[in-house]
Amino acid sequence: MATTVTIEKGCLYRRKDRPTIYLKFTPQKGGKPIHLSTGKTNFLAAAATAQVLLEQYDGKTPGQVKGQKLTIADFCRLPDKKDRDDRGGQFWQYLVGNRAGNTRNRHRDILKNQIIPNFGKFRFDDVEPEEIETWKQRRLALVQRSTVLKELHCLSAIFRVARKVYRYTSQNPVADIEKPTVPKRKKQIPTAEEMRAFLDAAALLKPYAYASLLTVYQGGLRIDEARHLEPCDVDEEEEVLRIRVKKGWSPKDQEDRDTPLVEPMRTVLLTLKYQNPNARWLLPRGDTRTYKCERCGGRETHIGNLRSAILSLAKAAGISKRMTHHILRHCNSTHNRELGAKDYEVMELLGQQSTKVHTIYTHADWQHIVEATERLGTAIGQQGLSAWLSARAREAESSAESES
Repeated sequence: MATTVTIEKGCLYRRKDRPTIYLKFTPQKGGKPIHLSTGKTNFLAAAATAQVLLEQYDGKTPGQVKGQKLTIADFCRLPDKKDRDDRGGQFWQYLVGNRAGNTRNRHRDILKNQIIPNFGKFRFDDVEPEEIETWKQRRLALVQRSTVLKELHCLSAIFRVARKVYRYTSQNPVADIEKPTVPKRKKQIPTAEEMRAFLDAAALLKPYAYASLLTVYQGGLRIDEARHLEPCDVDEEEEVLRIRVKKGWSPKDQEDRDTPLVEPMRTVLLTLKYQNPNARWLLPRGDTRTYKCERCGGRETHIGNLRSAILSLAKAAGISKRMTHHILRHCNSTHNRELGAKDYEVMELLGQQSTKVHTIYTHADWQHIVEATERLGTAIGQQGLSAWLSARAREAESSAESES
């Protein structure tokens, strides 16, 4: 420091390599000192600017002071694909470390197409609820309400991370915005009988897809977990199918888990393992096409989403309900509960950490709801009902006598 001038609550100094004068101060008692440029080249003007800065940042954390100059575009910056060492902005680094691949992809699209173009130029404390509401109303006129709701959740996540993790701001203006109401559509899940017909049709019409569909359904696997199974994951001695975190990819919850290796899945997977012991992937494709896998970093020969096969097999089995590979995982949860499995057992099988997530995967059949209500009625008994009917009869008789 070439020159230093002490002022109230701080000091002004000039750096040797900079023409402007800097302010050094501590916004919170006992906190770390902050260095901010006043933008002035003489001490008289710098002192006046310093007083404004001291009043503006008094009592704030160092993160909040630093966040005053950080724009949302810088905070949410996506990594440059040409630069392998570029990790992107702090919010993107947070997503990479804490969110699954599909969630990151959804946030990336929203950041690229909506958040950065509309709010990127603003600093965190410059965003007002009125601006967000205007943007929301404009989006509602163009896209579905569910899309706007996802975009608002993404924007809220940006402010939440900036506030709670990096301390760049003390507010979240999205919290003041009324979210669009989206009617929840309860998925219609095929019954166990329909799933039996579906798998029988797969064994007859599309044998190459039978192993994959059976594994996803009986094992409760996500499609990404199924396509990355290797022959060594089938452990015949322990009678388990091992789902492991591997180089380049990991299960959604990023934790290893085991799935019981039982019939008929056991016979199918062991047959594939011993017929093709040197294969890269356990589950076969029905053709020689390759699948671009972001986790593996290139084109691979493992299974895709099986979309066309699932649709044709559902039609052949007479299933009118919507069918996807992920619906099979929902079927596993629902049918296991119908067959008497406990909640914690199904959660362990599916690798779920939260009971809230488990309720999303479990769907009640109307007939089972009726049966549950009938069981409760049986437990209540008929004694109270008989007494109530007798009382009603007596009231009717007394009313008739009084009228006559």
